[in-house]
Amino acid sequence: MLSKNLSRLMYLVLVAFVACLLSGCYSFTASTLPSHIKTVKIHEVDDKTLDPVLANNIREGVVEMFRKNAGGVRLVTGDASADFEMTLLSYTNKPENYTSNSDVETYRVTIRVSVKFFDNVKEKVIYESKSLSAEGTYDVQANETEDRHGQARAIEKLQNLIITNALAKW
Repeated sequence: MLSKNLSRLMYLVLVAFVACLLSGCYSFTASTLPSHIKTVKIHEVDDKTLDPVLANNIREGVVEMFRKNAGGVRLVTGDASADFEMTLLSYTNKPENYTSNSDVETYRVTIRVSVKFFDNVKEKVIYESKSLSAEGTYDVQANETEDRHGQARAIEKLQNLIITNALAKW
């Protein structure tokens, strides 16, 4: 009986430990940023593709990422402890799969950006990538669209890449 209760207790402790570990995956909080960073300015996206709607959607995606994950860090429009800058380098939308009738079935959207997160207090780069790309597919046969499905999926992947890569640097 004692052995059975001890086994259950060990099992519960293990489950609690694993749950604690997993609860922190793929997010960042104010505590993972240097403690002196209290404010962040997210600049307008420098758009090399001449697609201001896409550039704005990417910026809004990054703003959303910070609001959801950055804890007590405030987003500001003026001077800040850190600046987050992005450049939209390229955008493509190409057929990916075809039906047996040679009609396009799915397209692949590819967005490539450069990212720089700069600590203004310590005057050093927190995270930088000269070329970060993400893809999103959409199915025209299922009435999916380039902007609502393909671009949105690629932007979501960019958000995840930024968080994952930036965490490795902080």
